[in-house]
Amino acid sequence: MIASRLALVAGALSASAFARLIYHDDGPRVQGRGPTADLKCDIPAVLDPSGDGLPAARDIFSSHEALLLQVERHSTIVKIPSISYDDNGEPGEDPRWDVFYHLHAAFAQLYPNVHRRMARETVNTLGLVYTIKGSETSLKPLLLAAHQDVVPVADASTWTYPPFSGYFDGQWLWGRGASDDKNSLTGLLSALEALLSNSAWVPRRTIIVALGFDEESSGHRGAGHIGPYLEKLYGPDSIALILDEGGIGLELLGDDTLYALPAVTEKGHVDIWLELYVNGGHSSIPFPHTGIGIIAEIVNELESNPWEPKLIKDSPIYNHFVCQAKYSPEAAPKITELIKRGDLEVLASELATIDRPTQYRIQTSQAVDYFHGGVKINAMPEYIKVGVNHRIAPQDSIASVKANILKRIQPAVKKFDLTVSAFKGEDHNPDIELAEIGKGGAVDPMYEVDYNGTLILTSSQPTLAAPIAPASGPVWDVFSGTIQYSFAFEGGKVIPVGELMNGNTDTRHYLNLTSHIYRWTPTRQGHSANAHTVDERIDMDSHMEALRFYYDLIRNFDASDAAPLEKQVDIGEL
Repeated sequence: MIASRLALVAGALSASAFARLIYHDDGPRVQGRGPTADLKCDIPAVLDPSGDGLPAARDIFSSHEALLLQVERHSTIVKIPSISYDDNGEPGEDPRWDVFYHLHAAFAQLYPNVHRRMARETVNTLGLVYTIKGSETSLKPLLLAAHQDVVPVADASTWTYPPFSGYFDGQWLWGRGASDDKNSLTGLLSALEALLSNSAWVPRRTIIVALGFDEESSGHRGAGHIGPYLEKLYGPDSIALILDEGGIGLELLGDDTLYALPAVTEKGHVDIWLELYVNGGHSSIPFPHTGIGIIAEIVNELESNPWEPKLIKDSPIYNHFVCQAKYSPEAAPKITELIKRGDLEVLASELATIDRPTQYRIQTSQAVDYFHGGVKINAMPEYIKVGVNHRIAPQDSIASVKANILKRIQPAVKKFDLTVSAFKGEDHNPDIELAEIGKGGAVDPMYEVDYNGTLILTSSQPTLAAPIAPASGPVWDVFSGTIQYSFAFEGGKVIPVGELMNGNTDTRHYLNLTSHIYRWTPTRQGHSANAHTVDERIDMDSHMEALRFYYDLIRNFDASDAAPLEKQVDIGEL
């Protein structure tokens, strides 16, 4: 029988203690059944930019020639394998970053007017900040963001077309980054190229384009430096609006209602790492479980106990379905009825059955994405490392994620008599009493087995859920009004409503610059495919729609007096 000798830094949790921890968090409380909803979903006026006298977006971006130009631009950018790896070193030291210089050269070639009329600054070597100073410094600048990097390709032979070919089949442009996020990048620079080709056009409002280069690795080197750079230059709360990638795009319900679903917030994030040190030995006389087997039991415990979906009244996703119930009540009658009844518990369960994206907008996710162990087929591994990625729903917290990990490791800790060191010296730790887990002994061979195991728990990239951006007021009205104008269609209506984003974006590094941060790639659902996996691609007709929107958004913000500076800031000559 194995004798328990657990030494926990952050100890065991009873079921009641765990429940107290999970639900005392600083996020909003989950709401249950409430009064009948009044289905309030006010939509501001459509905003037509034609008063500025510039050519209409449909006149310059709707021809076949305009499409072919965008195919050339986008294909050129997609062909450049600007990959960021999780284990990259610093720019200038790790040669894997050098490909980004080719990307920057392509920008200069494809967008000559942007490079002639906008100041270009490099931030931390590879981050790019383009700025054209407005004629009226009393208006807060507009910040448009995208990222230059893409995720690696696991096996190029599994792709229909080579992942860095930028192949265009007449409808879809294929390649890594074609959707995420070079679609936005190409569109933003192309909209500005069109505007700046008119030498008479000088914006009233300063326009900034921020291009990070390691968003796929959490953005610390790119946007993590660009955010403080811009804050130092302009000051806190100095930007009118930030538009970055993300959101749920555009969803058509029925034939007459198009929902535009920008993310007004994004989930929190924390990665939990489990490192097990255990006795090894020759595989011909193995222990009942190798270290990989021990860790596998923990992984099975985690995956067998996912987090529960919960819906919060007046949260962005709740407001989205209120709008849907008001403007498209027959699209999902059961959801409409549950919204009207205020039965959010049943509604959460219903939403979780629709699809994974909907489920995980109301549920904390956990994904075991990293597993390393073993060095030889005939030697039991002495070191195993596992990484678990969490995207944290607003009702949960980093502390509750850590508490859940501590709870789920308990069976294996007791069974294999492991010593545990948990989250030493970290912030966001669970507020619980230290304790010991009682004796285990589930593994009971006739002879003594000493695994001599030590399990070390750490976390990385802790990120709180983003503040919710306003979905009303002058800045939102310009944003929403432009969406309605750009995507208007005969016999239908366009309903912009804020949503929640499952992942994280470079905007996590821009939170001090403004409260008006919207994460939205203006692409129709079903018209981009396979981001982060095989056969990533973008429908170029949808890309052209996005380009027209970016063009109109810049124009409408330039004509608007929304977001004036409360105090003049001298930013000098750019």
